[in-house]
Amino acid sequence: MRSITRLYTKLAIAVLILVLTLAAVLLYTTSKTSERYSLEITQRINRDIALHAAEDMPIFEGGVVNQAALKELAHHVMFINPIVEVYLLDLDGNILSHALPSGTVLLDRVDMKPLQEFMQGREQLPIFGNDPRNPDAGKVFSISPVQSEGEPAGYLYTVLNGRTHDGLRHSLQESYNLRAGAEVIVGSLFVAMLIGAIIFLVLTRRLQKLLIAVRSYREGSFEKPMNYVGSEPPRDELDELGNAIYAMSVRIENQFKALEDADSTRRELIANVSHDLRTPLASMQGYIETLLVKGETLSPDRRAEFLEVAHKHSKRLNNLVRELFELSKLESSTSEPCWENFSLMELLHDTVQEFTLQASERDVSISMPDIDLHSIVYADIAMIQRVLDNLLENAIRNTPRGGSISLSTTQEDKRIRVEVTDNGRGISSADIPHIFDRFYRPDDAQSSAQQGNGLGLAIVKRIMELHQSSVKVISEVDHGTSFIFWLPQRS
Repeated sequence: MRSITRLYTKLAIAVLILVLTLAAVLLYTTSKTSERYSLEITQRINRDIALHAAEDMPIFEGGVVNQAALKELAHHVMFINPIVEVYLLDLDGNILSHALPSGTVLLDRVDMKPLQEFMQGREQLPIFGNDPRNPDAGKVFSISPVQSEGEPAGYLYTVLNGRTHDGLRHSLQESYNLRAGAEVIVGSLFVAMLIGAIIFLVLTRRLQKLLIAVRSYREGSFEKPMNYVGSEPPRDELDELGNAIYAMSVRIENQFKALEDADSTRRELIANVSHDLRTPLASMQGYIETLLVKGETLSPDRRAEFLEVAHKHSKRLNNLVRELFELSKLESSTSEPCWENFSLMELLHDTVQEFTLQASERDVSISMPDIDLHSIVYADIAMIQRVLDNLLENAIRNTPRGGSISLSTTQEDKRIRVEVTDNGRGISSADIPHIFDRFYRPDDAQSSAQQGNGLGLAIVKRIMELHQSSVKVISEVDHGTSFIFWLPQRS
């Protein structure tokens, strides 16, 4: 039962039905057209037979039918052409006489309409008239007017394919030639079906190969692409289908790897978040519990110190949670920049003003040389503000007392290059490839004392990706660091 449902079997059955249908239509059409063609040839060849026959014999004598002459004419015509039958009609089509055996003529009258069309010279042959011996059949004919004493007296009506023709046709249906023709037709159909079956077998072989590959892939783990090698460029739609399924399997493999990487990142993120949340929470809890237990015995300065430490850890915890939410929002598929034109120099000036006090507390200077108030960029001003905030915070945190930070812009093609440079402790070459990873912080002792959460630079990188741009870091240990990013100019 399974073999019946296969595509090859369905195609073979469809071909069989199609060939048989076409053969039946062809045989029927050929039979009908060849028969009509034969009748047309017969009627055209014998078109004037009635005319010539009427000229040879005096059918009427003194206004009366000359029976002897009619019979002699009929025998003469039928001797030459046995399939012809001769009738004498009056002007209305009534049968006046004939030379056929008594009782074989079943009609008394012949319809004159087709006879008139024939006599008018209609070229659309064959034209069929009544067969007096077979009322249900139409036969090709010839007709000619007959005169008596110079006046029209009737018509000589000859049926060209009479009963003798019908008998011969029926007897020949079992002839050798017809049987041979039928055998040739049946043999041709068999060969056509065989060739069609072979062609479909060849055409469906590649489809069967593709089906086996898809089944094997379906039963696998989806971790490897489908074992299928298509043709490039594709030869036909089947190759295109195979290449598309193969490309889909490669995409599924990549998605599996992405899911595995995402799961690994998720676990790492949970571990890092748990660690970073646990530290300030534990410190806050310790100091608050100490205040609750020993608050009355502690001096006012000691209590203020404990509260200040707890407040510092609460701020750190608040910043961590805020940055986590911000990064999560930026990485969601719904986060898109709100594009607008704005003055980059004004934004840089406002950002520097915000960080001047924080920098002065650490004895760090911030400079903005080459200010161009006409540098208009096309970006999300709030996101770019966040990038500058994070980069300046990072620079101030990693620049020692007496150090300096500079902001500069440069025209590059249709973009503005923004650079934030400090002369701080720098970043080692081993840490640079990971500096934009979430929760990544160098393992050296100085860096571990910093208060950064390891999310600021990850946020910067994501914002640049949303702007179809990038951020680059250039750094050398003990010689400072430069962060560079690019923004498109006015749209």
